Amino acid sequence: MPIKAVHIIIDREQRSLTPGAVRGQAIINLASVAASEQVLLEVTGDIDVPLAPEDILFIRGGEKFSIGDGHPHVDENPIVRKPVAVTLNDQPLPESCRPNRAKVTGAELKSMSGSSGVDLWVDLDGLADEVIEDGDRIILQVQDRFFTVQRELEDRFYEVTVILDGEDRDHRFPAMMTVRDATQRSLPPRDRAQVNEFDLADGNVGTAPLNPDLTLKQAGVRDGHTLSITKKNGGGG
Repeated sequence: MPIKAVHIIIDREQRSLTPGAVRGQAIINLASVAASEQVLLEVTGDIDVPLAPEDILFIRGGEKFSIGDGHPHVDENPIVRKPVAVTLNDQPLPESCRPNRAKVTGAELKSMSGSSGVDLWVDLDGLADEVIEDGDRIILQVQDRFFTVQRELEDRFYEVTVILDGEDRDHRFPAMMTVRDATQRSLPPRDRAQVNEFDLADGNVGTAPLNPDLTLKQAGVRDGHTLSITKKNGGGG
């Protein structure tokens, strides 16, 4: 199923954009600004954040951007009034760990997890999760949710199709993610707490449900496979 475009607002005009991880340059292009002007993400109750071309932000729809004339010039990574409490590995960042600037790199976020040898991912509802590289600089938003997974050097991630309730969606999962976690991230938010009530099968492997405690790689999932989710008492998939 193709990803549907969402609406954002730039300088009080509605524009369409594909949701997910978006580089600042894509929004700068939509804004058609002069060289001296800045495109800024509007943040309620805090300083607006200027976009640099290589910055990454996660578009969900409804974001608002304004255009500054560059006088005065806003620092491209400003100090914020209220550090953003993003979620990392299902827990809000403790207040003592929250960055006091609007943007952080993937490496900085990974260091906050206290783990080494991991990949950092962003969890995007209804969209394929995205792997975040160490050098990527992210404009943090309060709704951002990140998680880490042990890095697998041979197969870093798999791009698969997941069928749920007759609807297919493309997903990108870490190879070392468990079947249970992949199932949970494929479910709508209302069903995620009941993940143990659902089975995940890989049509390229067979019809039997995959062992939820295995990693996707151990269970035989590979790039390009088609997975399906069914409820254990019937329905779905």
